Amino acid sequence: MSRSTSKLLSLILRHEPAKVGIVLDDAGWTDVAALLSALAAHGHPLTRDQLAELVRTSDKQRFAMSPDGARIRANQGHSVDVELDLPVAAPPARLFHGTVADFLDAIRTNGLIKGARHHVHMSADVETATKVGGRRGRPVILVIRAEAMGEAGHVFYRSANGVWLTEHVPPEFIEFPDRSRPLGRADKIRIAEQTLAACDSGRYANERGAIIELRGAIERAVAGTVLHDLATYVSPPVRERVPVAAISVTSETTIAALRRLRPTGGHIGCLNFASAKNPGGGFLGGAQAQEESLARSSALYPCLQTQPEHYARNRANQSAIYLDLAIYSPAVPFFRDDEGRWLDAIIPCSVITCAAPNAAALRQQGTYEAAAVEAALRSRAGLVLAIARDHGIEKLILGAWGAGVFGNDPLVVARTFADLLHGPFERAFAEVVFAVIHGPNHDAFAETFSDSSRAGRA
Repeated sequence: MSRSTSKLLSLILRHEPAKVGIVLDDAGWTDVAALLSALAAHGHPLTRDQLAELVRTSDKQRFAMSPDGARIRANQGHSVDVELDLPVAAPPARLFHGTVADFLDAIRTNGLIKGARHHVHMSADVETATKVGGRRGRPVILVIRAEAMGEAGHVFYRSANGVWLTEHVPPEFIEFPDRSRPLGRADKIRIAEQTLAACDSGRYANERGAIIELRGAIERAVAGTVLHDLATYVSPPVRERVPVAAISVTSETTIAALRRLRPTGGHIGCLNFASAKNPGGGFLGGAQAQEESLARSSALYPCLQTQPEHYARNRANQSAIYLDLAIYSPAVPFFRDDEGRWLDAIIPCSVITCAAPNAAALRQQGTYEAAAVEAALRSRAGLVLAIARDHGIEKLILGAWGAGVFGNDPLVVARTFADLLHGPFERAFAEVVFAVIHGPNHDAFAETFSDSSRAGRA
């Protein structure tokens, strides 16, 4: 029997019996013959055998028929006034409720409320809760401390099809997902392996189970990936787009910024804070930095593998200041978020892969010279911005490039970009976002661009 028929029956027996002109008794029952006649009269003919089969095969056993087959009702979930006469039952220690992220703030404040229904619904297993939450989007599973609720005086019922019901679940009895637990190394390795498997197969299943095709997008990104060398790079005639770029400093990751900008449209690009010697940095070993996050979340790695010259030349150079080289990869498909969850659809983002000078390594080697490092930062940042402009990127995501483990002064990096964006690249982009998580690096960029914006308006 079709899913639409089941939905129609749920609507009639739970919420709108008058839609087809039937009446429910005080316990939610209605006459089967009257129901079938009403359905036929409203263009939904159904035989008695088909109705019985629908009741029998309903995935959550939503409906019940009387032993003689003469009456039918929904097992729970009513918004109309009925009295199901459900038995009081002692719940297990834990029950589960599926929802979506959009409702979490309200649930944290008010708990789970029944709304228009007679009860809050819970399940005894995670799988059922996941299916329920998945009807509205990416599911979030809440754990209900049901036994503790019972001990506090809350009453539970269990419907004929095994759904647990109660009037209200206060927030103190709900265990919310841990938003603060970072991914461990083993988690990151597993996510990286899954990402490469998706790239190899050319598809993945998102959190709702829908198959998302990747192959064509990956092939185009790989085919378009090119290596640029500052020594031979020539820009085409400059085409100015906007009077002044909108520049912001935000406390978010590169991927979070990409997901935020995507609905606004336009050609989006980002800078990959690259390893000079290894494509993807240490993402296959579970390392955590900006490049590793990008590689775990997209088809960037297959693109970088097409440019072995970039890595071979930097290794042969034997200097941690590295070379003025950058890789451009067009419309790389991103398909996972920062936590490794599969996105509902791919997000294309052109990626410029460029290594900053490694000031920390230079200091360790005793070869650090501030003037040489700052000159390399400026020349390389200029190459990155020129590549972005010349390839038509309109919205560019940058960040505290080289100010992490590479040990560059974040104020120097920020001022380098500020000089370029308020100078030769002032009219190059519609929007520039410096995605820098809160901390000293964020403060340096926020201070720099607040000051440079004031200077630019003076």
